[in-house]
Amino acid sequence: MSPDSLTVEIRARTHWEAIDLGLTLVQSYWRNLYAAWLVAALPVAFPALALIYLLDGSQYGLLLLWWLKPFYDRVLLHVLSRAVFGETVNWHDVLRAMPGLLRRSGLFSALTWGRFTPCRSFKLPIWQLEGVTGRARHRRLHTLKGNGPTRLLIMCGTLEWVLTFGALGLLYMMLPPEFVASRPELLSDFFSADTLPLWFEVLYGLIYLLVISAIEPFYVAAGFSLYLNRRTELEGWDIELGFRTLAARLETRQTPS
Repeated sequence: MSPDSLTVEIRARTHWEAIDLGLTLVQSYWRNLYAAWLVAALPVAFPALALIYLLDGSQYGLLLLWWLKPFYDRVLLHVLSRAVFGETVNWHDVLRAMPGLLRRSGLFSALTWGRFTPCRSFKLPIWQLEGVTGRARHRRLHTLKGNGPTRLLIMCGTLEWVLTFGALGLLYMMLPPEFVASRPELLSDFFSADTLPLWFEVLYGLIYLLVISAIEPFYVAAGFSLYLNRRTELEGWDIELGFRTLAARLETRQTPS
């Protein structure tokens, strides 16, 4: 990655400013991001909802949707990492890149022993874009590490569950009385699959899918912004670009007319 081809302003930012830049990236490139999201998430959504329906319980389908987040993240980063360097990626390009994303982006480790890492969005560009492996990757992670990714995970995780259970609670309160055994036991009934109709369990899965569809692109974009910001701090990208701009101006002035 060359800093002089970036389409975003390069300067040292605080963690929260870098996270805010992630939101701006989603707002700027949302069409391509959500086209890629559909390519990645829809093939998972149908089996997940089928599990909810066939097994009469939402926990298995929800677990599948949640567990495969590292796969969605790689597709989103593929779009973002090219968009900030001036390249447009559509859903056809995502499909062509899918085999490489499955094989060469550290997806297996991200779905197994690395699934619970608190810095998933920050580590992803190192795995996927820098292509370093083994001890070199561990050294790179140690060099770039910071506190911002953990705060981002806490913020997005909290927002995800607040939105999910807020929407479910609202829908549950709107159910007719014949669908619930006892209104005074509302909270216990809400967490008991035996007292909820099957269609509500499927709706639970749909709501969770919509919530992660709204939050996960921002989570990936903010993690990528934190990564770019950390590299700017350590490698002086803003200073390098400043010197290049100054050199270009001097060369223009010295060129004979």
